[in-house]
Amino acid sequence: MKTKVVSLVSAVALTIGLAWPAGAELVTYYIDSSQSSLTMSGHAFGIASAPQVPGSLVDAFEGTITGDLSGGVLTFSGGSAITALLNPTGPFTTANNMYDGPGNYGVKADGFVTGYGLANIKGIYRELVFDITTGTAQDGSAPNGQNLILTTGQLDYTLELNGAFYEGKSTSLVGRGGANTSDSLVTLTPTTLILPVQITTGDYSNRRENYEGVIVAVIPEPGVLSLGLFGMAAILIARARRHS
Repeated sequence: MKTKVVSLVSAVALTIGLAWPAGAELVTYYIDSSQSSLTMSGHAFGIASAPQVPGSLVDAFEGTITGDLSGGVLTFSGGSAITALLNPTGPFTTANNMYDGPGNYGVKADGFVTGYGLANIKGIYRELVFDITTGTAQDGSAPNGQNLILTTGQLDYTLELNGAFYEGKSTSLVGRGGANTSDSLVTLTPTTLILPVQITTGDYSNRRENYEGVIVAVIPEPGVLSLGLFGMAAILIARARRHS
């Protein structure tokens, strides 16, 4: 019994040691969805995007941000998952109820398109997940060389021309995104990352998306981690004693 308990304690001690590697390290920040949101803007066929309902172009994000932290510089090379939540202003609508349902953003664009006439467009952006594939973040500096690229995502939209249904499509957004050109300053500490975001996809397929906002992410304090690990050790030891 004594040997079993000692081995359990040793295992937990080893786990705690692994929780705080020294020097340069791969770190993961956990996104606080209550403080993290991106506002979408853009256009379709030259018509400015508008919200389907108030608030449907603002969405919260959760997930993780991963990078190599060394000397106060966080370097990105992929592995992050900045994930859009279902927008509470949904569900959203499309013509003929073709793609109606929940999503991340609900957009519309109504206006005149040269050569086509009056266009009424409704779209729903779904399953958006951004990765940070390049660049760095440093406290007190603007984002440097960062690219935020969608690893999943789709747009379901319908188009009516002159009051008649014209088309409905579901298109992949994987690979869309762009450089983070925000000139706001990053906050970076051993436990907190506040990342300003301003990206544009550029024009493609007669549309463009812009995203602007801030992502706030944290690493749990070591004390919180150790309490959890020692709690786990206590449970394992108690179980071992019951079965001895």
